[in-house]
Amino acid sequence: MKILVTGGTGFVGHHVQEELAQRNVPFFAFGRRQFDLTRWEQAEAVFKAHADADLILHLASFQAAGEFPAKHTAEQFFINNLIHNHTLEAWRKFIPRARLVATGASCAYPSSALAMTEDKIFDGAIHGSVYAYGATKRLLYTGILAYNDQFKLNGNYVIPAAMYGEYDDFNEATAHVPAALIGRFVRATKLNLPEVEIWGDGSQIRDFADVKDFVRGLIDLAPRLERDIVNLAPGRGKTVRELALTVSEATGYQGKIVFNASRYTGAKEKFVDATKLREKFGMVLNHELAPGIRRTAEWFSRNFDTLKDRRKFAAP
Repeated sequence: MKILVTGGTGFVGHHVQEELAQRNVPFFAFGRRQFDLTRWEQAEAVFKAHADADLILHLASFQAAGEFPAKHTAEQFFINNLIHNHTLEAWRKFIPRARLVATGASCAYPSSALAMTEDKIFDGAIHGSVYAYGATKRLLYTGILAYNDQFKLNGNYVIPAAMYGEYDDFNEATAHVPAALIGRFVRATKLNLPEVEIWGDGSQIRDFADVKDFVRGLIDLAPRLERDIVNLAPGRGKTVRELALTVSEATGYQGKIVFNASRYTGAKEKFVDATKLREKFGMVLNHELAPGIRRTAEWFSRNFDTLKDRRKFAAP
């Protein structure tokens, strides 16, 4: 089996490459610098060159967390739709026999959903803080359904939790909650800062996953998917307070932790339901925070001098 990995040089892509290499699975992984999927001729070139692929893992997207989705609505809408549309069409034209598995995002679920089960993906409005990016993830799933229906392809969609791990973005302006906190506590420990501020009162509930657990699950699950949608996540909500205390302990931080309820926090509660993953596929992702948080914090601490000022995107 050969695997073609889009977005293969990003956060998750790094870990996919490591896992596939460890399993001795043939693959070709690329990022925007090798082939820019916003340009049709480059999407065409890479899919033609790897028409022998049996599986496509579509990880590529233009995204960041924090306030980035609210400030870059049009850019995210335009760029992500180009990426996804070109990927789907190149798949159809050049590798239609391959199974495609695309990663979604929990922000595509309606903000009013009491349970984020796969059948609810289209059942309401997306949270206003991420409405444009979330819409592109819904459109990606819509596109997969459309290509499956018209061209009888085997496209699938997996929805992860917020992940943490090595190679992540630790810049507070664009990082997801786990990496933002790891970055903040490591910096505070290195610089002996007296306190660390956490946005919100700490009661916000999220679903967090070690990227290594997600990647192993993705690679194990992918060959079993047949035109399906599934939440690939622990399905166990954790409060931001619990996460913050876990990060504080992992970094050995000795200062004061201040929860600021006046700062931006996004949706009050957001974690996906993993019942289908467990009951249909017999798979359960680990929900324990401490081991993966400790490993990630140690990695960032070792690389702090190199990464402390790194930005995910170039300054305007």
